[in-house]
Amino acid sequence: QHAPVGRQNVPVGHAVRFTYLQTAVARLCRLSGEQSLRPALERVWDRMVTRRMYVTGGIGSLPGLEGFGNDYELDPEYAYAETCAALGSLYWNWEMVQLTGQAAYSDLFEWQLYNAAAVGMGLDGSTYLYNNPLACSGGVTRQAWYAVPCCPSNLSRTWADLGGYIFSSGADSLRVHQYISSRWNHEGIQVEMESGLPWQGQVKIQLQEVPAGLREIHLRLPSWAAQMRVTINTEPAIPYAPERKPTEPTASGFDPRRAEWVCLQRPWQTGDTIRIEFDLPIELRRAHPKVRGQRGKAAVTRGPLVYCLESLDNPGLDLFSTRLVPESLAAVEDEELLGGVVKLEAKATDGSRLTFIPYLLWGNRGPSQMNVWINT
Repeated sequence: QHAPVGRQNVPVGHAVRFTYLQTAVARLCRLSGEQSLRPALERVWDRMVTRRMYVTGGIGSLPGLEGFGNDYELDPEYAYAETCAALGSLYWNWEMVQLTGQAAYSDLFEWQLYNAAAVGMGLDGSTYLYNNPLACSGGVTRQAWYAVPCCPSNLSRTWADLGGYIFSSGADSLRVHQYISSRWNHEGIQVEMESGLPWQGQVKIQLQEVPAGLREIHLRLPSWAAQMRVTINTEPAIPYAPERKPTEPTASGFDPRRAEWVCLQRPWQTGDTIRIEFDLPIELRRAHPKVRGQRGKAAVTRGPLVYCLESLDNPGLDLFSTRLVPESLAAVEDEELLGGVVKLEAKATDGSRLTFIPYLLWGNRGPSQMNVWINT
């Protein structure tokens, strides 16, 4: 409230209230057709993504304020990254993609959904994390309730409404924002999607009923994907590679602005089937040099997931001094671990074996230590 929203260019203050305000402004622009506030929305979003967001998509670096610090002030252990702030950013990104049509907003939605929001809910569905640090030497555990109980109820309402964020449609088009197994029935379009994400890269979209005028289907090519291969019915697969332009390096090493739409144009008919195949590359995300304390470290990601070391999987290992051999990273399916996951196995420079789990699942087995930014 320190300035009219049209003159706010920097994300400041309480992170949850900030995202709620931006959501409202974006919705006002969309519903009223008034575009004068759109440039400010785009500037403040860009500043958040490039300078004030963690690699998980978490926002809000200051516990005392529950809000934003200065540019590049992103300490992993003291990160507040409140679950509700991530959820607020989901709502904001949804409004922004409806307003602008840009794939970056749906891409950040996906990244924050898996890494900054889902981490707030335990596997048992009844324990939660209020704040979400990226390093923990002890003392952070999931709780059944909080004196300020916003996060549990906010998670439940968002998960209940998740189906509304997967597809959208226009007069002659269908847009696929998220690759989540679902059924969608809206204004004469019925679609069923089967998705292997985030563990496997196969997606199947079946058009069960479509109007005669459907001409375009827009598929999001995620920022984390080098390419995607698309098959329509029995036609040969078509590879789509992004045309990515250089952008300002982000503070975290994750950049949703690299996402693009792939437009499939043809007279679509009931019964048509689209199959998509993504590679799920293992990547090392490097922080911007201006982020203090992260030189020589990297965050490990695979597809849309951020991974971490947890002490329960690496007994006797100092998570904060061990040094990763990047070439040794390999994805391994483990049906017994945390309900069934793809974990990453690797070696340290001293010969120790390392096991990485998805960050969203840490803290589900009692007190532990955890680290996202690993020495390399």
